[in-house]
Amino acid sequence: MSSIQRSFLAPRIRCNRCEKTAKVQSQNHVKVDHVDRLSALPNDLLCHILSFLPTKKAAATSILSTRWRYLFTSLPNIHLEFDHSLRDIRGPNYQRFARFVDCCHRLILQRKPYCLRKFHLSLKEFLEIFRVAIDSLICAAISCGVQQLEVFVGHDRSGALSPPGILSCPAIFSCKTIVEMKLKIRFTVFYVPETVSLPNLKVLHLAQYVLTDELSTPRLIQGCPVLIELSFDCYTFPGDQVQTLLIKSPSLQKLSLHCMSDDDWDIVLDIPNAVNLECEVDGESKTSINAPKLQHLNFDGNVVEVNILPNHKSLVEARISVSCPSDQEQLLRCEVAFELMNWSQSVVSLYLLDTTVELLFYSQKLLPTFEKLTYLEVEVRKYYGKRMHSWKMLSWLLESAPNLQVLVFDEVFWDDRIESCAENEKFEFLSAKPVPLCLPKHLREVKIREFNGKEYEFKLIDYILQNVKALKKMTVGVLGGFRDRRKILSLKRCNDCQIVFT
Repeated sequence: MSSIQRSFLAPRIRCNRCEKTAKVQSQNHVKVDHVDRLSALPNDLLCHILSFLPTKKAAATSILSTRWRYLFTSLPNIHLEFDHSLRDIRGPNYQRFARFVDCCHRLILQRKPYCLRKFHLSLKEFLEIFRVAIDSLICAAISCGVQQLEVFVGHDRSGALSPPGILSCPAIFSCKTIVEMKLKIRFTVFYVPETVSLPNLKVLHLAQYVLTDELSTPRLIQGCPVLIELSFDCYTFPGDQVQTLLIKSPSLQKLSLHCMSDDDWDIVLDIPNAVNLECEVDGESKTSINAPKLQHLNFDGNVVEVNILPNHKSLVEARISVSCPSDQEQLLRCEVAFELMNWSQSVVSLYLLDTTVELLFYSQKLLPTFEKLTYLEVEVRKYYGKRMHSWKMLSWLLESAPNLQVLVFDEVFWDDRIESCAENEKFEFLSAKPVPLCLPKHLREVKIREFNGKEYEFKLIDYILQNVKALKKMTVGVLGGFRDRRKILSLKRCNDCQIVFT
């Protein structure tokens, strides 16, 4: 091609390139319209989107347009929190709290006739002057057909504020629509009206209440015919004359009970269909349990007596922690520990505190055989004391678990007197026999969460590695450096057991 031809065709080539570029750009260009597509969505869908926001942020959308002005008032959930201190009545927070209560009232009143799925109210502190306003706020939520009610009210520990006192909203105990209710009002007197009607309530959590009579709790539970889950956290104080706490429910399947009392009292649990029980008792009490279908048990306390119906074959998991406040009460606590262990002989998984193991030693009773037990975990409390017999009792316990497969220690049992022993005698001091442990032949895994690098701890690991032929895995939480790990890895093994450090 000559230079003249090139000069003639060049403008046309550049023109074709420009046309192609413009065509590509026009194809990639998206026409922008100014239609508010979000506002075009139906109200139900918009409310569903806003329900994922806190109520305060959802209310901020009311300034977007006329369409959004009252949309947040029809949300299915209302979540209200006031986390400011009210110690200074003349301060700015006092006026802020008054406006908060007023806004909450208007929010609930404007949402009618929309049903309310969940209402959550959380207050850091309480003022007696606002009692009527708060009670009316809860009643307003109930009048909207609320299904889930959560009220959390704190208390000023300094004593500058009045305690919440008696819960004075009777509508809470006669709501036909509530399915789940959680009340946590610190140090309030727990009072239940004569008539309770909660026909649809399935989940009930009551926290930090003060019991002043014996009839309120049975009356409340009797008014909940379909109750499935109950969490009850209560206190009694000297002079309240509460001698018995009765929880009786044929429908209850899960119970979490936390009790604290300075007086002697009886706790009676009649829950024939319960499968999960967590019982934590602080104070001297006598506990009776009727739960023939129980599968999971978590018992923690220093009760002086426990009575359990003999049908215990359904239990598959148990955590037992029995403490003894003094040597004078040791005999009673030994009986409690043994009774709980005897009741748990059908379990597959068992968790024991070292104090429980110590009390079992002093009971001097023959343990039952745990034929189904495959997992055993022993927790060691983080203080040093009279735990010289825990290791010996553990040896006897392992003899009672012939099919054990997993054994877990928080750390190796300790005793103050071990330090006075010679280094080569410390391991023998812990043992009940010349052969330290009668380890089950089916044991496949051993785990020590905290390994402190003591010589007797090395001897324990060495003994396990050489005597447990079925062992597949040894997990050690080494607190020391590389030297301890290297020493453990150098120990002889009777098989190809894997050693894992955490």
